[in-house]
Amino acid sequence: MASIQTIISHLEFGRSQIFEAIAGLSQREMTEIPIYNDDWTIKDVLIHFIGWDQWDLEVLPLIVQNRADEIALVERDTRNREFIEQWRGRKLAEVFNAIRVSHRQVTDFIRGLDHKEIDTRRQRGERIITIRSYVIELTVEHERQHALEIQQWRERLVEAIDPVAIKRELKRERAAFMAVFAGLSEAEIQDKTAIGTWSVKDMVGHVADWEMLMLLAGQHIYDPSHPPVSPVDDGNFTDDLNETMARNRANQSWAEISQALHNTQEAVDAFVSRLTSGDWKLRGPYPWPNDQGTLAELIYHISSHYTDHIPAVKEWRARPGRSSD
Repeated sequence: MASIQTIISHLEFGRSQIFEAIAGLSQREMTEIPIYNDDWTIKDVLIHFIGWDQWDLEVLPLIVQNRADEIALVERDTRNREFIEQWRGRKLAEVFNAIRVSHRQVTDFIRGLDHKEIDTRRQRGERIITIRSYVIELTVEHERQHALEIQQWRERLVEAIDPVAIKRELKRERAAFMAVFAGLSEAEIQDKTAIGTWSVKDMVGHVADWEMLMLLAGQHIYDPSHPPVSPVDDGNFTDDLNETMARNRANQSWAEISQALHNTQEAVDAFVSRLTSGDWKLRGPYPWPNDQGTLAELIYHISSHYTDHIPAVKEWRARPGRSSD
């Protein structure tokens, strides 16, 4: 007969299958890319497990108190949908913390039981249930099933990596970015009201600096003998770093900054040109906190960073009465 500790280990094994299945995924992969046809992401899968942990915490006391008949009937799809909607606005880090807490609460409850409670038979309507059958085995099987589906989804993600399309996107977004400030005068390039308190020159220097950070991170993923890039911190520190980068380039001329961007772009192109089909699938840390992923996605981030800054410059250029020569 299995001990309580063996049962706890079994529950820990089930939850570990989920964490192993998502290990190494990027924040974007976990929050933006659907895993199921109903648009669930990995984040949503984790949220729904929090919901079912909370359900277990509701039903376990009822079972122990011989009140299994009071366990409410629940429509699983409706409960999943409602709980996910409640949590969808939470940050990924909050979800990770919550799923660890809810699982620990379940295991702590079971750890406090006499072993005989695990297999004591209780009547629920026309069914006989036990804690083992209704909570433990269902939970672990549920986790193993989702872990398998996540692994299959990850295999499809890898198969979908298209280096030609990624390189084409990088070329297109880079060209669109370069075009958005083409033809500006020196005074316009230096206008500190263009993007918040930044000039176009500041913004281009910022893009060049971050592209270099992403290139260095990519080189480490490609060849771990290259030094890793220490990730910047979250929140205000990232904003402060951006301001520090801008200050460091404050005395540089527009010619120097545009040349720095050009040099970085050439270095990125040289790096990308030597990647084999297998290299695009390599995974490693990104130069921002708590994130990692494939080289393919890192190159995608270089492209999307160009895209992120285009609208602000277009808006400024269309602004009536902006400064110019």
